[in-house]
Amino acid sequence: MGRAHSTNFEALGRFAMDKRKKTSKRVVSTKVAARKKKKTHRRVVSLEGDLVILAVDAAFEIVTQTGFNYRQEKVYPLLKSKGFDIKRCQETLARRIYAAPEARKPHVVYITGVGHGAYDSFTGHFYEPIFTVGDYSPEESNGKIVHFISCETARDLGPDFVAHGCRAYFGYDEDFTFLLDIADIFFECDSEIDHGFAEGLNAGQVYERVKALFNTHIAALRANGDDYKAATLEFDRDHLRAPSSGAQWGDLNAQLI
Repeated sequence: MGRAHSTNFEALGRFAMDKRKKTSKRVVSTKVAARKKKKTHRRVVSLEGDLVILAVDAAFEIVTQTGFNYRQEKVYPLLKSKGFDIKRCQETLARRIYAAPEARKPHVVYITGVGHGAYDSFTGHFYEPIFTVGDYSPEESNGKIVHFISCETARDLGPDFVAHGCRAYFGYDEDFTFLLDIADIFFECDSEIDHGFAEGLNAGQVYERVKALFNTHIAALRANGDDYKAATLEFDRDHLRAPSSGAQWGDLNAQLI
């Protein structure tokens, strides 16, 4: 695990669990046929305590702390303003023993958070596995929409969630990387997923809006001559998976409200 310092080089954070290799740039790691027409997965809820979001956020080193701080300031207040209740399993509470019972509750309609990841697992405090393929109950995914800011989880965990009733899964099938000096741009693009669902968009519409925001920032960085920064953001855009990427990530029409 690398550490970020105030130097004249860029610091690169990524949510992957493998050990980093030495590079010329400082790297901070956190690894992570015809058929019948499907029915639209629209959940009918009231605004009187039924809309519960489970926030599972690690925050134990610079990479997860950066994501956690952004979401505390910019994401959860907006979700709260839209009428959602937030159940928090964050920091030292980002552990399976606390998060799993909350995920099983039927009024939890959306699960989101930042943490390290692997292809088959989303982890919390000090890399403790929270949701792992083959090691969670169907109630933890059934009927939910899920969005994790983590490396790799969209490759195996996301489709497994969908196979167990998850309505839509948003995440990354390879490393989610960001540059510490412009971290807000990366997290702004990712958090547009949360904003879109909170505003009533369906999964297909959310993806298009998120992709458009990525493209806007990529173009601005390239216009400013920041090709490396643009390419890093482009990598995240290209590895974002959602129902728009294929049915294994859920239903295009899934929405919260």
